Amino acid sequence: MGLLDRFEEMIEAQKPVGVCAYMNMYESLPDKEKQAIDMAIAKGYSQNLIIKALRAEGYKCSADTMRSHFKGLCKCPKK
Repeated sequence: MGLLDRFEEMIEAQKPVGVCAYMNMYESLPDKEKQAIDMAIAKGYSQNLIIKALRAEGYKCSADTMRSHFKGLCKCPKK
């Protein structure tokens, strides 16, 4: 692998700018997992329950990050 290839690989691996850690994690999930989270939120499951389930499945997510995102206090673009 040449240096140019390494640069391109590193650029592709960078996290998107302007979104929070929760959205980075959410966007990296397979569609089936995203749908499960969306369903859990729609059913009113607690964020702690959702986080515990994510962690049990090996996904990295913190309670503070998720709360900040859903309260609109993260760095994601505001609607």
